[in-house]
Amino acid sequence: MADEKVDRVNQMLPVSKLSILGLQHVLAFYAGGIAIPLIIGGSIGLSQEQIALLVAADLFTCGIATLIQTIGIKGFAGIQLPVVLGCAFAPVAVMISIGNSIGITAIYGSIIGAAIFMILVAPFFGKVLRYFPPIVTGSVVTIVGLTLIPVGINDIAGGSGSPTFGDPKNLLLALFTLLVILAVNRFFKGFIQSISILIGLFVGTIVSGFFGMVDLSVVANAKWLSFVSPFAFGVPSFDLRAILTMSVTMIVVMIESTGTFLVVGKFCDKEITEKDVVKGLRAEGIGSILGGVFNSFPYTTYSGNAGLVGLTKVGSRFVVVAAGIILVVLGLIPKFAALATVIPMPVLGAAMMMMFAMVAMAGVEIMQKVDFSYQGNLLIAACSIGIGLGITVVPALFSKTPELVQILIGQNGIVLGSATAVLLNIIFNHEKNHVEVGDTGYVLKKV
Repeated sequence: MADEKVDRVNQMLPVSKLSILGLQHVLAFYAGGIAIPLIIGGSIGLSQEQIALLVAADLFTCGIATLIQTIGIKGFAGIQLPVVLGCAFAPVAVMISIGNSIGITAIYGSIIGAAIFMILVAPFFGKVLRYFPPIVTGSVVTIVGLTLIPVGINDIAGGSGSPTFGDPKNLLLALFTLLVILAVNRFFKGFIQSISILIGLFVGTIVSGFFGMVDLSVVANAKWLSFVSPFAFGVPSFDLRAILTMSVTMIVVMIESTGTFLVVGKFCDKEITEKDVVKGLRAEGIGSILGGVFNSFPYTTYSGNAGLVGLTKVGSRFVVVAAGIILVVLGLIPKFAALATVIPMPVLGAAMMMMFAMVAMAGVEIMQKVDFSYQGNLLIAACSIGIGLGITVVPALFSKTPELVQILIGQNGIVLGSATAVLLNIIFNHEKNHVEVGDTGYVLKKV
């Protein structure tokens, strides 16, 4: 069985299939991937040309970071699973604050400093895996999926700030895209079924064009070739307070990434060990250093693409290696990169909603191993999922608390929900069981 699990992750598919499946990962990731440079660039007053530079740098560095994570640096970094790395959402508010108060070079200085912090603390952070038995893992994975679903729903309506938000046309297009994806999964098997998301995005975009929702001018105006230069905004400046604040924020990113590693491990039938977590976090740290050098931002493992792995049942890491190569090419050829931007928000939102829901269902599946006849386990799952989802639905809950509290637990419900699951498991299950971590993964042991 162990060999079969390894073979699935390391399965080498034909180049044609790798390319198409890799493109599907890129398209599923794209909107979220370029959102960070668009948000930060606009918030700190950059010009359109400078924001375009940020987007190209982001795609280029996302590709390199993804290759490091999937191929790995032997014995040191890279979890070698089918995961895509993209800009982390948690540090956005911090980076905007640093950019407006100190300057953009201080943003990159803080990113590099915090990335070095990530690499240094990764071995210690890997120890938290022993506190993730199935009741905690299932709760955390469910929280990750549920907290992300509103992102897809928001895009289905048209996206935040859209003048057509909630327009029936948006809802119908999202429904149509969803039906296409479901139909492909119902009536096809094998490779066609595995690219159901890509087919849904393609067909949904074509239909959107008949409603005047596809603007190809952005493709026509984009350049054919553009090289990403390091330190395009100047040499990074290292402000100690900015670095410390960013380092604290990256702890949140590390918690979210650990949850995503467990999700992908579940989908790929691979037990995630302490060593895997450490190497995965080190790869994110290296990717974030590159982000600071090449005018991009800190990196995390994207949960949405984890849902895509669960939906397609394709666990080969080489599919995401192909996606990493495509991202690097898109960063160098803006005209091709612009093609992905024409996908309307409602179409993309339908695909995202389904993928995030798949993550949540993976958590439910993990909890099938849990004995819920014991009241303590019910309380662990109920409280952690309730808190995680509650913070996501009511983000203003911590609006009156200090800024540091808002950064740590007020951005989304993943961090506080996960911490609740770990803490309650210690309280309720301390005398009943403990978790040991070995070379083959974590297992629940009776005392």
